Amino acid sequence: MTTQETMTADPPDYDDPDLARRVEAMAPADIDALPFGALRVDADGQVCFYSRREAQLSGRDLRPTVGLHFFTEIAPCMDTPLVRGRIERALAAGTLDVRLRHVGDFADRSRTLEMRALSAAGGGFWLFLRRV
Repeated sequence: MTTQETMTADPPDYDDPDLARRVEAMAPADIDALPFGALRVDADGQVCFYSRREAQLSGRDLRPTVGLHFFTEIAPCMDTPLVRGRIERALAAGTLDVRLRHVGDFADRSRTLEMRALSAAGGGFWLFLRRV
């Protein structure tokens, strides 16, 4: 079995040190099948990928996501110094691998989310969300 076949057969884990790069090599349908949510935000803050899994888990379902500004139009509750500020500071420093906990989800404001933000190829970032 080649290395590529091994990577395809074994989807990345939320804690994988190379999670963003592995996800970027996957087809969108395979990203949708991950057991945690995944979304990609471009350098301007616009969502350019929002996994079906995240839409289901968050309760957004069929609401529009792609093309919207993540912090102001999708998750204004995360537009804080703790979440947005920390992600933006790490991006500016070139060292984005941030783990945060956040209480509040679209469908359940008391649900705790584990969030992992990682730099995306070409700018912006990936945000991976796991419900606790």
